[in-house]
Amino acid sequence: MLSIGIIDDGVGFAPTFNKLRQTVSAEFTCIICDEAFPLGEQNASRLISIGNKAVQLCKQLGCNAAVLSSVALSRMLKPLSAASVDLYGCDAPVMHGLTYTASNVLLVGDSFALRNQSLTGVIPVAMPQFPFFAEADDERAIIKYISEKCEPHTGQFDCIAFANSSMNLYKHCFARVFPNVKLFDSLEGVARRIRKNYKKYPRDDSTGRVINLDGVDISEKYAIFID
Repeated sequence: MLSIGIIDDGVGFAPTFNKLRQTVSAEFTCIICDEAFPLGEQNASRLISIGNKAVQLCKQLGCNAAVLSSVALSRMLKPLSAASVDLYGCDAPVMHGLTYTASNVLLVGDSFALRNQSLTGVIPVAMPQFPFFAEADDERAIIKYISEKCEPHTGQFDCIAFANSSMNLYKHCFARVFPNVKLFDSLEGVARRIRKNYKKYPRDDSTGRVINLDGVDISEKYAIFID
């Protein structure tokens, strides 16, 4: 059976897992790099080190492919791509947003994901506390935080692009605050590539487990985030 590793630092793995298991039948191993949480606060060399460790674990587990669910790790795709495992990144979908809008794209994420974002038509909004609220599954705090950070720009944009994987899990919270705004997440592109490259594996029951970088099973901790 196809084996796929999903690498993230927290609950951002969950929407990636839920999306991919609807795309292809596989044994999924979700690897949580919790020792470096949140990854968006790490520098490039630290991200590469953590990414290499996680990818090596995927190889040891016999994975056919590894998906960098974390957008911060995905930006390190080239330094990591020499590994002898198919490697896929989840990119911040700001370019998709720019092709959609006649106005501006509100790009939300941590400081790392927003770094060097100087594209015309993009309004970057730093939300460094979002990963912490996401881990706590505190939807009231998340909705309040979205309102505080984004509402000052109301009327200046007509779509939002998520630059953090954990935001994909709380898309409905952004929709509560901005019900008429188009939302772009980082999952459709990687799901399309996985579907194309592994289409020989028919849809069937998929399995999934969650481990940390030491290989310890922590599935119970994250059970509430998996559909």
